[in-house]
Amino acid sequence: MLDATLRWFCIILFALLVLLIAFQITARFTVGGNAWTEAMARIIFIWQGIIGAAYVIGENDDVAIDFLVRKFPAAVVKVFEVLAHSIVAFFAVWVMIYGGSLLSNSAMDQTVELLPFQQGMLYMILPISGALITIYSILHIIKAVTSEVKVVSEEDIDISTLQEEGI
Repeated sequence: MLDATLRWFCIILFALLVLLIAFQITARFTVGGNAWTEAMARIIFIWQGIIGAAYVIGENDDVAIDFLVRKFPAAVVKVFEVLAHSIVAFFAVWVMIYGGSLLSNSAMDQTVELLPFQQGMLYMILPISGALITIYSILHIIKAVTSEVKVVSEEDIDISTLQEEGI
């Protein structure tokens, strides 16, 4: 349910961003533009990137170059998986939750230029996303410890069954 919520939140943020930019372009040529749209678009873009990172980590689709790791025995691969998720969790706790909370608290008395928000409220996305990443990392560590590691050799891969991923 958390994955679906984050996915829809990112979709809604993207739709808002597209509408806001379209409005900004239209307004620029009709009524001379609105200054607040640029600030709001920047905030939505940053929020979408940070929440999107939490979603991608939750789906375990983050970038991992595991070609060399998969050459090791299954037990070593499991250790590397736990280590990688532990490093991500440490970063999320230390930088995003702790550092983001300090940043957010220090900016609560500042207002966002052109918008009726406090700067600290906008920075709250860091500890929120950090908490999500930490939860996902803990779940991935539990899964890595409790599940069997499948080591696939290059000879076992059937290229005809792979789907091409377009960018």
